[in-house]
Amino acid sequence: MMMLKNSFIVLLLAATGLFCSCGNGNNYTLTGSLPIRYDGCRVFMSPATYYFSPEKPAPVDSGVIRNGEFQFRGTIQEPAVFVLTVEDVRDNEIPGMYSTPVIIERGNIKILYDTAGITLSGTPINDRYMATVGKGRLEERRKRQILFHERDSVLRLSGHAGNEVNNYYNTRSQILFREIMIPAAEEFIRTYAGTSVGDYFFFDCCAKDLYSEAFVEAVYPTIQPKLRDQYETLIRTRQEKQNYFSSSQKATEEGMPFREIAAQTIEGQEIRLSECVKKGGLVLLDFWGSWCIPCIQEMPLLKELHEKYRKKGLVIIGISLDKDREKWQNSLEKYKPTGIQVSELKGWESASRNDYGVQAIPFTLLIDGSGKIIARNPHGPKLVEAIEQYFGHKSK
Repeated sequence: MMMLKNSFIVLLLAATGLFCSCGNGNNYTLTGSLPIRYDGCRVFMSPATYYFSPEKPAPVDSGVIRNGEFQFRGTIQEPAVFVLTVEDVRDNEIPGMYSTPVIIERGNIKILYDTAGITLSGTPINDRYMATVGKGRLEERRKRQILFHERDSVLRLSGHAGNEVNNYYNTRSQILFREIMIPAAEEFIRTYAGTSVGDYFFFDCCAKDLYSEAFVEAVYPTIQPKLRDQYETLIRTRQEKQNYFSSSQKATEEGMPFREIAAQTIEGQEIRLSECVKKGGLVLLDFWGSWCIPCIQEMPLLKELHEKYRKKGLVIIGISLDKDREKWQNSLEKYKPTGIQVSELKGWESASRNDYGVQAIPFTLLIDGSGKIIARNPHGPKLVEAIEQYFGHKSK
């Protein structure tokens, strides 16, 4: 048992770069500088992972910030991308502070956390990264801040609708990204194409379809086949989900039959929509979430409608898109929404959300006694009118 334990320690030290049998030529030092208000926060260094990869490796090193500084030492055979995560961050004044990539290579690497952004220096690849991608990010952030200050001024002074103004400035922000970040990313990635550094930043900097066609043709084939397979599998899966989502919206338009929903109450009782659809009655489906302020604001109206029409056959089923059972339960106790309250506790991956093509919440549907959808996503006066018309027509 002792031999196994000692072997494990040796392997762990080697993995973290603290076991220096590889020679002094591959040594690295990573020194981070931050405002002293972050003293006491712990910093973790982990191998960089891809958003489409199932692999989530554990941190290989960690340390505590003291006197505005942290430091890691070790050895590295080939340059590789790691991610620094600062836990227990006390504010958001430094963009990207919580998690930032750094290229670990031999030499003395420095990382400076500043309100203008994060700066890497001291080694060739990190210097090159800052001269391209880092410079682009700082420039884009500066111009985007100016853009959004302008947007806020327009919203305050003009009579334009908020959505209209926001959409205009969001489009301009996207143009900034394309004009500044894409060329910067392509320049850096071309230099390191065919390496783990190039592979990582190809997927980290932006979506594949935003790069220029010539760049993709030149660089994409150099990426590890395993990574390309994982990425393409994710894209196929997303497209299949999007296709199903679009078909669900069409399949649940007004005049179409309802789709079955099976979910549980907070006590664990399974409720099926088919059990609630009754001849002559009316079912109101209300998709909501504990974090959704507009959903909470709509609850008093739903209570009024339920009180007024429940004896006539109105059944309200609240479908929470929460994932956290405790948050859902707390919101039930705090706001006491009316009707039958259920959830799959799968968030936006809930089958009911996808089966009904719910794009945003609050979202409502009205289902008549025959099981036909008679209104899709009415709110406020339109919801009141739809219910009044239904029961008014029934009484005639």
